[in-house]
Amino acid sequence: KGYFDQPIGYIIIVGFVALRSWSFFNSAFLTSEASLRPLFTVNAAVESPSIPWLLAFFVPLATMRLLAEEQRDGTLELLLTQPLRGWVILLSKFASGLIFVSVGILATLGIPLTLQTAGSLDWGAVTGQYVGSILLAASFVSIGLFTSSVTRNQIVAFILGVFVTLGLMLIGLDEIGVTLPGPVATLLQSLSPTEHFTSIARGVIDLRDVLYFVALISTFLSATYLSIRGGTLSHKSPQYRNLQLGTLALIVLSVLVGWFGSSVQGRLDLTADKIFTLSDGTESILSGLDDLLTVELYQSDDPPVQVDLVTRDVKDFLDDFVGESGGRVKLVHRFPDSDQSAARRGQLAGVSPVQFNVQTSNGLEIKNGYLGLVLTYANRREVIPFIRTIDGFEYRVATLAFNMLQEDTDRKSIGFLVGHGEKNVREDFTNLGSLLAQQYDLAEIAGDEAGLRNMQTLDVLIVAGPTQPVPQEVRQAMDEFLAAGGKVLLMVDPVNIDLQNMVAIPNQFHFGEFADKYGIEVQDDLVFDVRSHETLQFGSVMLPYPYWVRSPTAERKVTGDVESVLFPWPSSVGTTESQVGQAEFIPIVRTSPFAAADYAYGNVQPNSPNLDISGIQLFANDLAMAVETQLADGSGDTSRMVVVGDSDWLTDNIVARAQENMALGLNLIDWLAQEEALAEIRS
Repeated sequence: KGYFDQPIGYIIIVGFVALRSWSFFNSAFLTSEASLRPLFTVNAAVESPSIPWLLAFFVPLATMRLLAEEQRDGTLELLLTQPLRGWVILLSKFASGLIFVSVGILATLGIPLTLQTAGSLDWGAVTGQYVGSILLAASFVSIGLFTSSVTRNQIVAFILGVFVTLGLMLIGLDEIGVTLPGPVATLLQSLSPTEHFTSIARGVIDLRDVLYFVALISTFLSATYLSIRGGTLSHKSPQYRNLQLGTLALIVLSVLVGWFGSSVQGRLDLTADKIFTLSDGTESILSGLDDLLTVELYQSDDPPVQVDLVTRDVKDFLDDFVGESGGRVKLVHRFPDSDQSAARRGQLAGVSPVQFNVQTSNGLEIKNGYLGLVLTYANRREVIPFIRTIDGFEYRVATLAFNMLQEDTDRKSIGFLVGHGEKNVREDFTNLGSLLAQQYDLAEIAGDEAGLRNMQTLDVLIVAGPTQPVPQEVRQAMDEFLAAGGKVLLMVDPVNIDLQNMVAIPNQFHFGEFADKYGIEVQDDLVFDVRSHETLQFGSVMLPYPYWVRSPTAERKVTGDVESVLFPWPSSVGTTESQVGQAEFIPIVRTSPFAAADYAYGNVQPNSPNLDISGIQLFANDLAMAVETQLADGSGDTSRMVVVGDSDWLTDNIVARAQENMALGLNLIDWLAQEEALAEIRS
């Protein structure tokens, strides 16, 4: 109550909230990303002071009078003569300081609440950030309480508090660690609250970090108890020696808890998508390592602002990747900017800098940035020359590790049928092809004699949107391929779109009839959804566009955890009577119940009269379906086919807008190839 009975309490809180709000908006302008993460980054103290650095000044200011004022006014002796135990007084002082500081921290909740009105906020991560802030504040309150107990002057207590808190923060920075021998740097970083706070602020409550903060708080509270209680005893009395020994034992115990607590396992990932928890698929791959996997991270000392956030997230992931490997993965940090030998080593491995435009005091300048990865396992090496985004990063690293575990003969092959107007991997599916090439051997299958022979050696054949007649010999080769246990991804377009005139035109050579004999029928229609669809820009305005359907997935066994995908101008698929009872049909993608099939398509503009649903029955339409058929040879093997009423959904333009499309496409191909271990990682 004393805090709020004086103006200074309100001045401190208002100043803290104002600085924190300014820090948020300043970091948002610097990074072009409205994210809370920079607020909780220890290394963001120069451009905009982050929460840890604000707390390093705010908390000593709030705690400087807790005991110093009592000693100055002579009320501490009076307080200690009351029928109260010393530890009750100590914990009461600590609780009052922590509650006051927590009020200031929680007063900034308006920032995430404001962000929530503009987008989807990960409240699990926000919870971790605020929990980390309060734990850090609690440790600083214990330090401030200690410095307030050793002096009668509040200003001296404040300066001592700032000195100790800043000292603990600084010894954990990488800039300090690189100037010290490795073991010393590791020791100082483990004693600093920097890395422990950073871990929790990601949205991960790790028991090791919690134990550290408990130990730090206990250490300084024990020292404070010795300071205030020792003032009431003669320094030559046995009671004082016992107090010293008891306090020393508590401090040693606290240090041991914090030191050995680093080996304690137990963590809670609060983030919505569990993004800081390795999937079971990655852990399974790591468990298969029978030799040391060396991961070399080539990064800039001072990364350009365009990749600063990515650099931080990559380091977070690799720390978890190493931590969960059980000693089977070694992480090496290399800084080519300041180390010529590291630059030469990276260049030989295939890691080179990327140039960025950065704003400096001298104007716009070009700055080189490194963020590459080299994985070495036995006599194999895989390289990621530059990491531009954290999206799908776990999948990329796990896939490279998975590839190095495989023998060359174990890699499966995927072929793209060409020569009949199909979309191809070199022009339309470049992003898909680059990811598939990490795991599979890719080939183009032409309709000539050599191509048909090569088809029989494939594991998966992809047919993407033919617009020209497919000869009978190709159809027969595909039948033989499936009869031998082959797998096919058939993506067809019964309707083509003239984008210039926004008109739908029938595609009489869409090849969808090939699936009829296998029990799947592709309809000559155009599906639209009046509830679940995209909003697109037409001219200078944004308009809802029901022909771009946003559909949920229907079968997690095949799709993984991908919840929905975007299909532009899709056609519906269904089952025929030819294979009933002989095959298993698996719906893959099914629209919402507010969809309809347009058989009189033509005008596909946003205001098309065909979108008038008055008098039309709305129902869910299947847009993708799989069929699994037992082979006739009695071997128990199966052939698999996935039929999709759209071939545009995996093209580069669409996956750039809907990354979940890529995840589903890769999952479908893995399911066809029976390589399902990586599906969970992608999702």
